[in-house]
Amino acid sequence: MPLRILYINYGSQSGVTDAVLLRLRRAGHEVRIYDPVAGFLYKRRIGSIKVPNFRVDPVIATAAAMARFRRHWKAWYVHTTVAFDRLTARCERAVAAETPDVVLQSGVLFAPVKDLEHGRHPPYYLYCDHTRALNERYDSLPGIDPPIPFEEGWRRREVLVYQRAGAIFVMSENVRRSLLADYAVPPEKVHIVGAGANVVPQAPARPREKAFLFVGRNFVAKGGPETLDAFATVRARHADAELWMVGGRQPARSPTGVRLLGLRTPGELAPLYARAAVFVLPTLREAFGLSFLEAMSHGLPCIGTRIEAIPEIVAEGETGLLVPVRDREALAAAMLALIGDPARARSMGDAGQRRAAERFGWDRAVRLMLDVIERHAAERARGSPAAAAGV
Repeated sequence: MPLRILYINYGSQSGVTDAVLLRLRRAGHEVRIYDPVAGFLYKRRIGSIKVPNFRVDPVIATAAAMARFRRHWKAWYVHTTVAFDRLTARCERAVAAETPDVVLQSGVLFAPVKDLEHGRHPPYYLYCDHTRALNERYDSLPGIDPPIPFEEGWRRREVLVYQRAGAIFVMSENVRRSLLADYAVPPEKVHIVGAGANVVPQAPARPREKAFLFVGRNFVAKGGPETLDAFATVRARHADAELWMVGGRQPARSPTGVRLLGLRTPGELAPLYARAAVFVLPTLREAFGLSFLEAMSHGLPCIGTRIEAIPEIVAEGETGLLVPVRDREALAAAMLALIGDPARARSMGDAGQRRAAERFGWDRAVRLMLDVIERHAAERARGSPAAAAGV
């Protein structure tokens, strides 16, 4: 039964938006997309430049963020109750205009409608890679934004959105645990569907070079400085080794053996994944870790940190090695272990490729979501009380 689905999200989300949209439409559903954050940010683009956004909502949201977060207001601009309520009002207008059969919403920066009571709006579903409660528990680390401070008003809003959703689809067990412990969501409402790689392998396979690949848009938060320090130790033992670094906010100068490549498109990234020998990303913060899936799908062994959902993606000792956050010595040891043992690295890469194919992927993730959404729609059509209750 084809459904009219309104997909409410914000931005491209590292390719997640396009991946989900494509598969919803392939399944035969009519999908409209709405981004309430578009035009809401404190800056707007005119041609090639960005200028302050003096529309009413952004001005009010900016004042609220400055008052709440002080010097970190830009990082957490949309994380005030003022922004939540104003973005929710935008969503409600979109839902009223589109009259969808169901709503699929990415994250909980807002609610799909103001009135979340059952029966007064189309059923809605959530797709989440993280929760605010998880962010609030982050350690404060120099060089990156602090954790979001707890706010009772925000938590009340979050709890209502989660608890009144028809179902919540999550990328990881890490998020599922938070929903159950921090938001008292019934376990039967939460479904782990995972995610997929947005940079897919290109044929034919290319010869591997003695190179590490780092992919991280935010250089410091993704562990860029630690990677450079650890690579210096590696380079002292392997003078022919290289480190290829993709992302933004990189250093002005490139140390010996390091290639600073800046930001790259998915098409430009694929050959790098195909040619490197080891993927390394000792990230300090990571809601999920799509780049690990991309590396594994290309047959790369992975070195990452033992945080968040990364241990669910990278099987330690089988598809890669995990180290503590900001432990440069452990990171260097892991890099030396894999670059110095090509056979072990290839074996881990092959195991990672199998793991990525068996346990992850966008076709699988969206199919798992649609299994629930379509079942609920069929039950509602038959007047099932369970579907009306969103279980």
